[in-house]
Amino acid sequence: MLVQGILTWLADCVPTGTEVETGSVVAVAGGLIAYLCGWDKAMEALLVLMGMDYVTGLLAAKVNPKLGGWSSKVGFRGICKKVLILSIVALAHFISDLTGGEAARVLVIWFFIGNEGLSIIENAANSGVPVPKKLRDTLEQLKNEKDEKKGEQK
Repeated sequence: MLVQGILTWLADCVPTGTEVETGSVVAVAGGLIAYLCGWDKAMEALLVLMGMDYVTGLLAAKVNPKLGGWSSKVGFRGICKKVLILSIVALAHFISDLTGGEAARVLVIWFFIGNEGLSIIENAANSGVPVPKKLRDTLEQLKNEKDEKKGEQK
């Protein structure tokens, strides 16, 4: 009985085909991001916030009918934006490597950390979660500035 339990436990430790494939994809993606963008706590925070922003965006779209519900087109656009953010971080990482410092990379990462944080708060507000008035006013101001810049580009 003990031997059977040990054998069962050992069998459960061996990953299935799907687990191996998933683990391989995650390992390659992680290695690629670490190589292209560098890896430290700031980069880790940016990736976590990017994931949180995507999830809170999905939740806001589901909860708030004014946002139109879930859309694969909008979701794909969100993923494309995240890839472009990582591309800009990679560019800054290589510029930092060439100049022998970390300033460009750190500046870009912190900019996008702030941007993702604001987006998470905006998603929460769109979901009906109470957001402090001062924070909401700041978001509105940033949104208006962003809209004005879009108008100037057209």
